[in-house]
Amino acid sequence: MIEILTAGKNEKVYISDLSGEKSLLALMQEQKIYTIAPCNGKGECGRCRVRFLFGAPVPTEKERRLLAREELESGIRLACAVHVTESCRIFLGESGEENMAALTEKQEQSKMSLNQSGNDSYGIAIDIGTTTLAAELFSLSDGRTISIASGVNHQRAYGADVISRISAANEGKGGLLQESIRADIVRLTKELLRDAIAFEDVKQIAVVGNTTMCHLLRGLSCEKLGCAPFVPTDNSLYETDAMQLLGVEGWGAKVTILPGISAFVGADIVAGIYASGMDIKEEAGLLLDIGTNGEMVLGYDGGLLVTSAAAGPVFEGGNVSCGMPGIPGAICHATLCGTDWNCEMIDGKPPVGICGTGIIDIVSELVKAGRVDENGTIEEPWFTDGITVTGKVSFNQKDIREVQMGKAAIRAGIETLMAEYAKATDTQGKENENLTVYLAGGFGHYMDIAKAIHIGMFPGTFAGCTECIGNCALEGAKRYLLSEKDARNRIARIIARAKEINLAEQPIFQELYVTQMFF
Repeated sequence: MIEILTAGKNEKVYISDLSGEKSLLALMQEQKIYTIAPCNGKGECGRCRVRFLFGAPVPTEKERRLLAREELESGIRLACAVHVTESCRIFLGESGEENMAALTEKQEQSKMSLNQSGNDSYGIAIDIGTTTLAAELFSLSDGRTISIASGVNHQRAYGADVISRISAANEGKGGLLQESIRADIVRLTKELLRDAIAFEDVKQIAVVGNTTMCHLLRGLSCEKLGCAPFVPTDNSLYETDAMQLLGVEGWGAKVTILPGISAFVGADIVAGIYASGMDIKEEAGLLLDIGTNGEMVLGYDGGLLVTSAAAGPVFEGGNVSCGMPGIPGAICHATLCGTDWNCEMIDGKPPVGICGTGIIDIVSELVKAGRVDENGTIEEPWFTDGITVTGKVSFNQKDIREVQMGKAAIRAGIETLMAEYAKATDTQGKENENLTVYLAGGFGHYMDIAKAIHIGMFPGTFAGCTECIGNCALEGAKRYLLSEKDARNRIARIIARAKEINLAEQPIFQELYVTQMFF
């Protein structure tokens, strides 16, 4: 018998399968036991760590490569590498990811008393991010915010990025992924309502997310999302009810999942375009939502150019030795003063790792100090040993390479989109004039723009014309419910006007990508 103890919940879960045919990670996924698995069990990240209190198996070669000797001796193993054949007891520690907070607007309003809401009817806007979920409960009569909530997307147990989750779904885990996100949404709804409002008083729900997240929620096949030419099964506006979609008995709220544009430009970006108003402005605007995929929209009078650049998970703390999502204790800003680092941690907690904004800061400071050259090479002795930022948190040569690849993809995507815009408007050489850059999401909100420009992720012309607009996807979902007829018409026009630029088919993108690897 496998006995699993979960930290903080004082729960014990028992698994009887001792056949050894499936990995411990697969068994835990089947039992809906959440653990971090950014690489979806490929044995590449070393993050799905569990501690055996007794019955620890002999370490595999994979574990010897990814774990320190002291960790192995203390009973730590990788859930993806372990195949249990004997009774054991396992401790599943807290990762801190439950405390991840998605950026939502009007955060202070979340303290509003629900008892003041009267007998109103309510709507809920939900943004399903790959890493986090955000939701807002509001009055349908006047748009007044009642409460907001955010939480982790537990599909992270199947991989940190959409590619991993597409693979998991195509390997037969689509049902588990759907159950996971449905449970997360119901859990988030309960947090919004706080026992002061009944489920049946919520009359409408609008959901946005990238195309993969929307497919997984609906239980659609992801087979065509995982291979060229990357065609969604259904990217159109979808309507159902809460009982049907979320399995809450008797809950008849109307649910609308907003439409997307393509496999990599989803409903969240459509909602962001709508909320920002860039589709109805005469002046040019560039919307950037940077994450594992850097979605970009360039809007101008008469058209919308959209694309998505595969930046990898580096700006969400992935594939970095001490990287992590934006959880308490993650270094979010850093400055190098001589040989010492001044670091700012989320919630002021002791440093445990580095999130995306901190990663940009650290690389910018290293380049500025000359410890990293234009090729991205750390000078000795740090090339061999890595650079200690604080305590056990360090940064090494491989981490620099991850940043180079990520920032090169974003910058090359921006430049390719700007080149297409110049062609469409005959404004070669003037395409950055009078351009407003809208940075969406939590990463854009907290990023130091000057340091992003310094490492070359953004062109210097972005200084002074950048506007952080927060979670515009969530705001767009809310506005849809408050003005459905107008929103339907505008969103239909947005999709009709959008022209997707496939970066893989653009020779200029490949050239720019190589050039933008340099600092």
